[in-house]
Amino acid sequence: MTDPCRLLFLLPFVLGNGPAGAVECTDFLRMHGFLRRTQAACAFERFNPEIVDTARHCYERLGEGVGEPAIRGGAEQFERMASLRGKHAACAEVERRFPMAVR
Repeated sequence: MTDPCRLLFLLPFVLGNGPAGAVECTDFLRMHGFLRRTQAACAFERFNPEIVDTARHCYERLGEGVGEPAIRGGAEQFERMASLRGKHAACAEVERRFPMAVR
């Protein structure tokens, strides 16, 4: 399984390139699940709407059978990261490294 933190480097390229641009949708949905779980666990108030739009298009293209497990896998990866580093440290790292995604 691809680490969503590694996929986050794609954000600057995806943002502004239109829905689902040239990004691989399964990996993007995994990243989206990771970020959404981060947003909920860390009580971030903002989530980039372009990410949501791209995720919606990817989900529609892939369907529930592929999209749902990818999103769930990303969320589970945040949980593993938080259990290893501590929730506060995991939240701080995501916020520091990816302010264009969550705040």
